Amino acid sequence: MMDCLTLIGKTVKNVTLVAALVTSVAFSANAMSADTDTDGDGMASFAELQLVYPFLTDSMFMDIDTNGDGLINDEEMAIALELGNLANPETDT
Repeated sequence: MMDCLTLIGKTVKNVTLVAALVTSVAFSANAMSADTDTDGDGMASFAELQLVYPFLTDSMFMDIDTNGDGLINDEEMAIALELGNLANPETDT
């Protein structure tokens, strides 16, 4: 049988992992702003991103487009924002 401290430690670890996952999913789900996704398809093309990020180059876009489909999805956008590859237009001025 587990002692009380071991049980509490495992519970805290599980709660922390679930909280991190929920935060990650929530951040990812909100990464694409309406200003970025102008056509509302849930993806951002190079042209759409250049409206918000005029400094964006083809090379930068290809680095962000990790799956190589020519579009930036919510997950790719969240990663780019988190890594600082793009500034968050809603929080950075």
